[in-house]
Amino acid sequence: MELSRRSILTTLAAGAAALATDRAFAEAGDLQSIYEAAKKEGQVTWYSGFLNQTICADIGNAFSQKYPGITVNATKTTSQVAFQRLLQDMKGGRIESDIFSSTDLSHMAFLQKKSLLIHFDPPNAKGIVPALRDLDPKGDYYPGWLGVGAIGYNTSKLSAAEAPQDWSDLTDPKWKDKETFGSPIYSGVVGNWTVALTKLYGWDFFKKLNALNPLIGRSFDDSITVLNSGERLVGLANIAAVARTAAKGNPLAVNYPTSGTLVVPSATAIIAGCKSPNAAKLFLDFACGPEYSKILAENFEVPLRGDVAPPKGIKSLSDVKTLTPTLQDVETMLPDTKSKWKDTFS
Repeated sequence: MELSRRSILTTLAAGAAALATDRAFAEAGDLQSIYEAAKKEGQVTWYSGFLNQTICADIGNAFSQKYPGITVNATKTTSQVAFQRLLQDMKGGRIESDIFSSTDLSHMAFLQKKSLLIHFDPPNAKGIVPALRDLDPKGDYYPGWLGVGAIGYNTSKLSAAEAPQDWSDLTDPKWKDKETFGSPIYSGVVGNWTVALTKLYGWDFFKKLNALNPLIGRSFDDSITVLNSGERLVGLANIAAVARTAAKGNPLAVNYPTSGTLVVPSATAIIAGCKSPNAAKLFLDFACGPEYSKILAENFEVPLRGDVAPPKGIKSLSDVKTLTPTLQDVETMLPDTKSKWKDTFS
């Protein structure tokens, strides 16, 4: 959806006060000043394209405990749906989301190019691991999550040796009617996966997958339910979601693909023209802080900070080969791969 010039100007005008306030607070000094202003706003609305609703709620509750008087309204959808909803809000001239999080960095690049993000330097950002600290060299958006994808499988049906060892193994005819994936039309992580594997194997890889009649869901996490039930046996899976489910005694595990485990840095930013810019600044700082990363680690997610221990039972990314498409690859290739996906899997 392309924003009209009028919509952009309206949004920027509404955000001018927020930007001026940002500069004033920077001069005034500290987060306490921002907190006093944020208490008057009373809430912060978060459109999240990553994690799940339960984890988002836990993060919101922890934020409210740290900053009494401010509630978090978290809405979890797929990243593409969250982005379209944000653009619809902007087109209508009413910004509902103060904080926007997406697994598709091209969303952030789009908003940044149109000056639709509020720049803020969260003090806690200094504690983010160096590899992620400069996700955006301009500092308009910051890391909020790492999506890590591998080949999930049902352990009651397959051993680790029997399950696919690499992405290319998924095209073996023996997996006909036994595979499941999300869709790049809805999921930013799956979109990154299609870009990465298109670069590795070409689009013929996905044509071969389609011939095997895979079950296609929407989100990165949709495969978990069908793999757990045994309806399908193998597929692209969120490593953290597999670990959470397996910890409850369910028959799920992953193989780390030999050609590379998918790693998708995902971002969080403050939207220009939002209703609660001060609460949003506090939330962005909180998302860069230790409490947020501890909640991630408790849920088998990769923490964003070096001072928070990684979850047990999850391989360190330093111990596996990783596969991460560049922002340029996503911006240039993803629109075409979405179109091809519609044609191939319709």
